[in-house]
Amino acid sequence: MNISENKRLVPSIAEQLIIELFAGQTKELNEIKTKVTETHTSRGGLQPTTQIHPVERALNNLKREGKAEKPQLVYWKIQATEEQITNENTIKTLDEFNAWVNQFKEGEYVFRGVPNKAYKIQASAYRRSEENDRNFVKFLHANKDLVRTARQRGYDHKDGAKWSDLDILVQLQHYGAATCLIDFSYSAQVALWFACRDFQIEDANGELDNTNKPSHGKVSAVKIIQPKYTEITPDFMKGKDEKGEDGERKDENSIDFFLNEDTNSQLYYLQPKFQNNRIIAQQSVLLFGNYEIDAENECFIDGECKGKILSELERTSGYTEERLFPDFEGFAWVNREDATYTATTFQANKDLGQYAYENKQYRHAIDYFTQALNIDPNYAELYYIRGNVYVSNEENEKAFEDFDRAIDLKFDPAELYLSRGDLFLKQGRYSDAISDFDTAIDKKADYGEAYYRRGQSKYHLEQMNDALTDFDSALHLQPNSPYVHYWSGLAKQQLGQVEEALTDFTEAIRLKPDYFDAYYQSGILLKELQEYPSAIDEFSKAIELNPNEIAVFYNRSVSFFYLRNIDEARQDLQVALDLAIQQENREMVAEINALFQDVLGYNISEDEDE
Repeated sequence: MNISENKRLVPSIAEQLIIELFAGQTKELNEIKTKVTETHTSRGGLQPTTQIHPVERALNNLKREGKAEKPQLVYWKIQATEEQITNENTIKTLDEFNAWVNQFKEGEYVFRGVPNKAYKIQASAYRRSEENDRNFVKFLHANKDLVRTARQRGYDHKDGAKWSDLDILVQLQHYGAATCLIDFSYSAQVALWFACRDFQIEDANGELDNTNKPSHGKVSAVKIIQPKYTEITPDFMKGKDEKGEDGERKDENSIDFFLNEDTNSQLYYLQPKFQNNRIIAQQSVLLFGNYEIDAENECFIDGECKGKILSELERTSGYTEERLFPDFEGFAWVNREDATYTATTFQANKDLGQYAYENKQYRHAIDYFTQALNIDPNYAELYYIRGNVYVSNEENEKAFEDFDRAIDLKFDPAELYLSRGDLFLKQGRYSDAISDFDTAIDKKADYGEAYYRRGQSKYHLEQMNDALTDFDSALHLQPNSPYVHYWSGLAKQQLGQVEEALTDFTEAIRLKPDYFDAYYQSGILLKELQEYPSAIDEFSKAIELNPNEIAVFYNRSVSFFYLRNIDEARQDLQVALDLAIQQENREMVAEINALFQDVLGYNISEDEDE
């Protein structure tokens, strides 16, 4: 029978439930009462009837037995056995950790991670003394002496602004000094990274121990809300002034104001106002007020799973030592003498190469991909990717080598044959291109781009009917491609299907209003149909898009001539001639000269007024 069933809540039952529900946690008294009562009744138990709540008596009993503590006025800390810690609170995967974090309300909790579960939440200044000689007085004077010495050496101001004691301590904490401040993060995953970062095996005192399994790490959650914690804001730092027992002035600018030996005293938190990349990356927040702080809740990270969890964190959140210490000091620390040198991994080089490629930094991309392939020379897909970068960087022969290597390594998707075929097409090797496009279509029957490219290749080989068949197939798969419509129009034009060609050019322009080639080719067709005003309109739109194309001015000039607009014809022909001379196009210069002399009856050596 369940211990609660048909029984009224009494201290002995409450004790069992308190240990079951709150072992290893620090909770408010009312929360413990509510949860214990709800659990008891949900299991068939009866409500308490005594004037003093059974939970209060149970807590006092547990305190006498050393199983509970009362660190603050309304808080109770329930002790947990080592067996409970190991069985119930040990995390082995990132998913388990995220599930643990879900219980905390964002913004109310901060987190701290340490590589050994035996470490307490203690200020580093407190740990400077020998363990058997630590006390609050030494802790207080260590911080006061630190501030005083910093001021004596002039390390107490910046840009003309005088720093408070807290400002000085925040800066010293950033540079690694031992202070009263304790580092936390608003991000639970950042804390998890710090709990996993040290792979060395340590004992409870932090000493290396190569005889045991890796130590469990620990992540602590602390609730930073009133009345227990007060946030240090600019408004808080105004107007507070009191004196200590020795009569010495004790105000908000002095560290004495904030530090107190009483474990029930006010605690504080602040976000460093001197923001830098590291503080931002780590989402830092600093807690202080006493040399030791109690956690609201804790979980323990299985020592043998730390490496796996770090890998999961890097993959999902990008947390690495370099990214969490993104400043010059952090960079130097990452590369310190006793840090193990780790060459850039295959995946890192691949990712960096992809990033460079997407940002059109082709030479960098090639270098990264090459480093990755030096690590794994049989990663076939990467040859295909690097081949595309070589194409973008106009290193065609190297691109061919990479495409061929990828195929040799049995990586041969339709996209690879399309890329190599397209390279053949650009080089005028149309038969080779068609062969690759055939293979691409065999592998992927609905590959519209491959039909389109194969149609282009056949067009260049003057296989117009076959080209048009491919363009029709491409349009069936890609009906909104302006480029396929344009090339379909070119093929129809060559086959004498003028009206149909004009329809394709018009559709290409509708889909792509800035399509220069489509306007120009439409103008050519309209000129051939002797629809000169419409041809002139198309040529004019083409000129708006590209005012440096000789052929457009030349053909518009001819259209003006057939309309007997001689002045406009001469003007366009003069622009065409100027462009041909600038572009050193001797063939067009000769053709334009001939048109001036023979067709327009105009000698270009004469002034226009003559």
